Amino acid sequence: MEAATAEAINSRLDDIAEQLASIQASLKLNARPPSPRCSWMPLAAAATALKFTSAKALRRAIDRGRIPMRYVRDDSSSEGVRRKLSVDVEGYSSHLRHK
Repeated sequence: MEAATAEAINSRLDDIAEQLASIQASLKLNARPPSPRCSWMPLAAAATALKFTSAKALRRAIDRGRIPMRYVRDDSSSEGVRRKLSVDVEGYSSHLRHK
């Protein structure tokens, strides 16, 4: 009786393995290619990536003109109350390497 039960379990496991292989193949066929990495980052993430001590230090560097404005995007709210900055980290890094 135990041999029959073990065989039934093995048969069921084989069925499950076949279904899993089919699902994995389907996922590979329908997978989207990874999107290109966006180099525009919010201020806090850009500060970390560019090795600034804080987002505040990066904002001061932007305000003082040490980072060219072509690498900074200002997304102010419609009322103009909140200033949200994004930095093109890849572009600015490339600029520093070729300076």
